[in-house]
Amino acid sequence: MKTTPSCYGAVKISTPIQIDGLAAETAWDLAAWTDEFVDIEGAVQPAPKYSTKVKMLWDEAYLYVYARMEEPHVWGRLTQRDTIIYHDNDFEVFIKPFEQQSFYYEIEVNPLNTILDLMMPKPYRFGGDALMHWDVKGLKSAIHVEGTLNNPDDTDQYWSVEMAIPFSALSTYSSKATPNINDYWRINFSRVQWQHDVSEGIYTRKTANGKLLPEDNWVWSAIGVVNMHYPERWGFVKFVEEAEVVGLPKAHAAEKMAWNIFYLQQLYKQEHKRFADNIEELEEGRHLLTKDADDLRCEIFINSYKAGYVLEVKDLENHFTVILDNFGHYRINYE
Repeated sequence: MKTTPSCYGAVKISTPIQIDGLAAETAWDLAAWTDEFVDIEGAVQPAPKYSTKVKMLWDEAYLYVYARMEEPHVWGRLTQRDTIIYHDNDFEVFIKPFEQQSFYYEIEVNPLNTILDLMMPKPYRFGGDALMHWDVKGLKSAIHVEGTLNNPDDTDQYWSVEMAIPFSALSTYSSKATPNINDYWRINFSRVQWQHDVSEGIYTRKTANGKLLPEDNWVWSAIGVVNMHYPERWGFVKFVEEAEVVGLPKAHAAEKMAWNIFYLQQLYKQEHKRFADNIEELEEGRHLLTKDADDLRCEIFINSYKAGYVLEVKDLENHFTVILDNFGHYRINYE
């Protein structure tokens, strides 16, 4: 976790938003654009070929998202809900409302406004499996195409997505997801972009030697690997009453240190067949930990076989402890 997550302040509104893909309401003028999307791996890869940016707003019932994607050829084929939408060019929303829980939500949409929505109990790398039967009940979404959809004979300008994501659909049996002023949620956005061919007026994904060419993955907050399912590396949305410059949440430095130790422990185990007792053994990346160590204290509690551990990173200034184990289970204890 070398890069700083992106942050955004979503302004609370009291006027209605019509979900039509246009974002023409005056309320949208209150929302700043995010920074331009970057490659999912970050600055080590070239900047995306086409511009992508997002706005967010909220009220008591919904998180509103508006995305605009520069695109000279707007096309889509998939029309069945919950099919694998990223086999078309698509726009994706990833939301993790609950800090102490591992689960999160994903919504994908293509230029035909076909939706895939799912809940992840935990990331795939920790044994999670996508719950495809889950739906964002009450979701409103709309597409606008500045140009013509599925017409290769002209040049389009962009396609846009407007969504109203109901907080009620993101709730669990015991917790409600409706945010309060100054709450932070983990969030990220992804744009999947395929190279294409045209045959008899029909768009298809481009192939070479009988194989599909790889897609581009452009995101708001860089992950560092080609995998969106690292929620600890997503950006943050802060729910604010009025527009403000938003910084990282107070827990970020301790979280960052804990996850970096987690990654280094994985590398250490690959080489030594056991976990390290303390961070001094994690030589390969200890310089990263030292940079983050001001006002933080780390302790590793390891079992007798050194096959499992619990890590605690204490923030002495802000009086909380980040707890993370070798399975990726995570929580924060506040004093």
